[in-house]
Amino acid sequence: MIRGLARAGALAGAIIISTLDAGASLAQAEEDNLVAMVNGEAIRTSDMTMFYDSLPAQYRQVPMESLYAQLIEGLVETRLLAQAAREAGLMDDISVKQRIAFVTVDVLQQTYLDQLLEAELTDQRLRAAYEEMAATIEPEDEISARHILLADEDAAKAVIVELDGGGDFATLAKERSTGPSGPGGGDLGYFTKQQMVAPFAAAAFALDPGEYTKQPVKTQFGWHVIKVEDRRVSGPPSFEASQAELSRDIAKEFVLDFMAKLRDAAEISRYDPQGNEMDPPPSVATE
Repeated sequence: MIRGLARAGALAGAIIISTLDAGASLAQAEEDNLVAMVNGEAIRTSDMTMFYDSLPAQYRQVPMESLYAQLIEGLVETRLLAQAAREAGLMDDISVKQRIAFVTVDVLQQTYLDQLLEAELTDQRLRAAYEEMAATIEPEDEISARHILLADEDAAKAVIVELDGGGDFATLAKERSTGPSGPGGGDLGYFTKQQMVAPFAAAAFALDPGEYTKQPVKTQFGWHVIKVEDRRVSGPPSFEASQAELSRDIAKEFVLDFMAKLRDAAEISRYDPQGNEMDPPPSVATE
């Protein structure tokens, strides 16, 4: 996953995605049960879990239990082929040895980071980060509103007349609105003043819940009739809703710092295709 990434930030991001999103099911296999034998070689639950984690994303949308029989057959086939490859002497092939060495490095670095981040991403650490983040978010007034968008002022005035006569706002929005929210009864959900164009925001925030504009409101999109349904003061998102993003941010910072320490303590040389020693890239150059 991290091959070919040159910049430290990109490298850290790739490592974090791999660490946080993959391997979760590996930890779930507490009992490493026997699932098959192939010429005396055991295949266990841990093998099945790793095989499942290696599948393309569309297959991993199906629970592992639902693919149990297919996974066993896939594992049996890989073992049969691997056994045949050993008998053919491929373990002595230089390219095979190189690939095994490369995979070994990949597994080692990823497992090491898994362990480091597991110790770093504690509930206490995440909650402290959440409190720090939440303290920076200023409360904002929000309203929940519907609107009916029309092509001209006369059509908007006609809708207001129908509302004055007891017409249902959501129904009229479905029937008359030319905007994308029309099929949903004109529902715009909650928003702040800054999220809407100025004329629309000024008119909407001047209304109390249950009120609608008595005059059409013009914007670059057309003529609006607006109804406010609720008001509230926004706060920070919940800890649960923020947890994934906080984990990524903490992990990224941790990996960047940790990699910087490893680089500082290491002797690293780089060579161009002609075998000449290269200067370190600017992102990791030392003073």
